[in-house]
Amino acid sequence: GLAAGNLIAQEVTNGLLQKKELKRQVPIAPPGAVSFDHLREKCISCHLCVSKCPSHVIKPAFLEYGPGGIMQPKLYFDRGFCNYDCIICGDVCPTGAIQPLTKEEKNHTQMGQVQFIIENCIVYYDETSCGACSEHCPTQAVRMVPYKGVLTIPETDTSICVGCGGCEYVCPAIPFKAIYVEGLAIQNTVEIKKEKVEDVVIDDFGF
Repeated sequence: GLAAGNLIAQEVTNGLLQKKELKRQVPIAPPGAVSFDHLREKCISCHLCVSKCPSHVIKPAFLEYGPGGIMQPKLYFDRGFCNYDCIICGDVCPTGAIQPLTKEEKNHTQMGQVQFIIENCIVYYDETSCGACSEHCPTQAVRMVPYKGVLTIPETDTSICVGCGGCEYVCPAIPFKAIYVEGLAIQNTVEIKKEKVEDVVIDDFGF
């Protein structure tokens, strides 16, 4: 009856209060953008990178880069992720704002770093087995470690994360993702051992 309905509503509210909203502090520039300063200086907002990105993850920014970076390219992982071997954006950029990279260079370019919010993870709040993020990380920057009983939970290593967004895209947690990528104002180069690299194929369901 009404009492049961109120109890369920309260449980839902409590669950949402325990979860944390994903608030990315730093935008993610395309691989090869070097730094926000470099991008702002060189980019003419032609949007060739936006139109040619096969994963459709490059979109025009608003104020994320500041007033001088309006309409310049930024990565969003709501509909896809940056393919580990894709170098198209750098190849089509006419000004060098996104510098051309070889596949090898792209594999070692760090656009951002993985962040894990345990309160949002379904392994934590539902005590349900998952692992989608780990399964779809090409560098094993996200791996599953023992948690409770037979359950495992994500553990992250930012030192080998390239910021591709595969983990963020496939994370099934709602309404807030449990794992996401925080951008870097200056892109890094990471060292990844060959045996750690995995081919990643993501289906419609993520896991």
